[in-house]
Amino acid sequence: MNISFIILSIVLMVVLVVLIVFFINRKSIKIKILEEEAAKGNPETQLALGLMFYSGVQIPVNKEKGCEYIKKAAENGNAQAQYLYSGIVLGADSDQSPTKEQLLEAASWIQKAADGGFLTAVTTLANMYAEGRILHKDSKKAQHYFLKAAEMGDLQSQLTVAGIYHFSIGLDRTIGYAWYKVAEQNGNEYAAEASAKLYEELSDEDKSEALRKADEYISKYAGKKLN
Repeated sequence: MNISFIILSIVLMVVLVVLIVFFINRKSIKIKILEEEAAKGNPETQLALGLMFYSGVQIPVNKEKGCEYIKKAAENGNAQAQYLYSGIVLGADSDQSPTKEQLLEAASWIQKAADGGFLTAVTTLANMYAEGRILHKDSKKAQHYFLKAAEMGDLQSQLTVAGIYHFSIGLDRTIGYAWYKVAEQNGNEYAAEASAKLYEELSDEDKSEALRKADEYISKYAGKKLN
C-alpha cells in the first residue's frame, strides 16, 4: 500500500461522506447553528462542517476552514476525522511528495484512528507495518492489526490472517483453517479452496480442532458488518 493509495482512499471516503451529508441536509442547513454546536466541541458536528466547507456542499468552498474543522474533530477524538486529516497532512490537494515529517505526522493520525476503531485506518496501519515504507517494518504489529481488521469484518484481512497461520512455521494452523472458513462464509471462493487444501494437511486430531474452531469463528465473525 503506497502513499497514493492512502490518499486516494481518503479522497473517496470524503466524497462518500459528502454525498451522505448532502442528502441528509438537502432541505436547509443552518450553518450558524452547526457552528455554534461545533464551538461546544462536538466532534461529529466539527467533522460535518469540515467536509461541507472543504467540498463546498451547499456553501462556498473554503478548504482552509474545512481543514480547521476536520483537525478540531480529529483532536477531539473522532477516528474518521483523524484518518481524513492524515490525508490532509500528506497533501491530498498537492502535487508535491510529502516530506518525512509529513509522513510521520500522518502515520501518527492513522495510528490514532486505528486505535479508535476506524476500520480503514486499521487496514492501512497493518499494511504500513507489513511493507515498512512509512513506518519501520514490524511483522508482529502488522499481524496484530490484520487480526483486528479481520475481527471487525474485513474480508481481505481475514484471508491475510488465514494465510499467516497457514504458512508460518510454529503457528497454530487450525486457526488458519478457521479464518479461511470465515472468509469462505463471507463469499470468497479462494478461501474455500485454501481451507480444503489445509484441512487435508492436518492430522486427524488437528482436523477435529480445526472444525471446532471454524464453528466458533464463523459464529463470531462471519457476516459481521464493517464499520
